[in-house]
Amino acid sequence: MALPKKPAAAEPLEWIALPHELYEATCAELLTFSHKTVNSNAPAGGIRLAPAQALRLPYVSARTLLGAGEVPALDYPANAGKTATAVKQLNQLREGIATAPADESERILAMLARATARGVQIGTGKVSLRARQLLLPRQGGYVSATPMTAGGVSQTIRARVREHNDRVKETKDESLQRIPVAVFGLGGSNPQNVGSLVRDMQRPLVFFAPTENRDLRAVLALHFQGVRIRLPRPLLRSFRDWCADCRRRNGGRIPTTMDTRDEEIAHIRAIARAVLAQGDAARERLLAQRDVLPAGGTPLISAEADPLARGLVDPDLRDGDWPRAFAARLAALIADYRFSDGREEFQFEQADIFQLQAMIEEVAR
Repeated sequence: MALPKKPAAAEPLEWIALPHELYEATCAELLTFSHKTVNSNAPAGGIRLAPAQALRLPYVSARTLLGAGEVPALDYPANAGKTATAVKQLNQLREGIATAPADESERILAMLARATARGVQIGTGKVSLRARQLLLPRQGGYVSATPMTAGGVSQTIRARVREHNDRVKETKDESLQRIPVAVFGLGGSNPQNVGSLVRDMQRPLVFFAPTENRDLRAVLALHFQGVRIRLPRPLLRSFRDWCADCRRRNGGRIPTTMDTRDEEIAHIRAIARAVLAQGDAARERLLAQRDVLPAGGTPLISAEADPLARGLVDPDLRDGDWPRAFAARLAALIADYRFSDGREEFQFEQADIFQLQAMIEEVAR
């Protein structure tokens, strides 16, 4: 059986000797953000960030890469003459893969370090008609901003994505997911007019909108808002029919006999217990899915939720005034309930509502 052929060794990169004046002029104009990334026909120009503009924040951008100690690759404002070659070889020197003589490498790298130790703005005196503008509200007015792409950030992201996707392919780890990228035709027929990093900008990440998880949404709503009281319609209809029957048999009013009183209390207790059971069910649901709640479900229900709703879900959050507040809320909801079925509605006066409240409070304590 024939042995597989060894892959051919990569040939060393060819180093092209260029005038140091060209390197010096090129280094002075290297940019983090270039106008050409917005429109390849825009006038040359852009911005180079200074080290002092670094930020330490938990997201990826040119400034946060600086804050993490990583300098994004820089680009030229426009491709003219040997500029593209000079920038290509500067990047090879930065990456340690250039084949330049040692003394020349040191000289050019020192020149690059001096030039890029400070920020610069080129061609920013006026906004080109070919540039896009966004008006952002600020202090009662607006500020105009032109979004530009940092090719160095695209290069860093593309390198990380390649490393990740190669690891997924090699390890076949099912817990890892391949990151998809798209093909973005930036730069037209001659992409190099945009910049030396245009190839990296042509491979943007692809994201798909998350599908709605209704169960998760409901659990989070319970956590942040608490449970909303839902009156048990069958029990209310039974109570309504009992009230109407009592009035028909007693000249339009509900008698105050002991038997009638016990029957009314039984109806109200059933309604109150059904509502309290809604809180118990909500609590069990939150406990069962505690792992998806903020801070692991501690507290189980947000401190920003309505105190009454919090107490309904978690009995430990009920203070001494909670039963009375719950009774007042539930009594008002019962009195205002409308069946809209063409039959008689509740006909409670304020004294009747107070009596309902007292019955409910006894159940809630």
